[in-house]
Amino acid sequence: MFKKIIQISKEVYLHMGGLNFDEKDFQLAFGYELDKSKIDYMREISLEVFYKDIPVKLGSPDFFLNKSKPPLILELKLSSSIQNSHRQQLKMYLVSVKRKPKSVVAKIKHGMIINFLKEDTSVVNHLGGKSKKNHLEIELYKINENEELCLLDSYKGCI
Repeated sequence: MFKKIIQISKEVYLHMGGLNFDEKDFQLAFGYELDKSKIDYMREISLEVFYKDIPVKLGSPDFFLNKSKPPLILELKLSSSIQNSHRQQLKMYLVSVKRKPKSVVAKIKHGMIINFLKEDTSVVNHLGGKSKKNHLEIELYKINENEELCLLDSYKGCI
């Protein structure tokens, strides 16, 4: 599934990256590509976020791929790089899923952060050169029994 997500991410960035789109636009395009690839998903469903065993608010992960192998949460970002705040958000969702054992997403232990570089690095900068930054970053995580976020795989590349 990781390779397929990379392929879909590249396709989305190829058509939208560096233009004046926002994160919601990338989500719509990503959902379109998931549909074309016949990958079942739920988008931005409400998830109770917990303090210990008490739900304190609702969160909305971008995508649940609960029929994929393994089932996972996908968070799309449009930033200069993946930040620790993005990882903390993913961890909050994965920990909260464990707190609701009868939920449709209760078995999800994996999550992925996909970051589309906000700036188009193919555009020549004001100094006359091209930037060598990656256009796309993807990190795949698993939450362990101690509620630690463990990096399983990552991808950084240009389109």
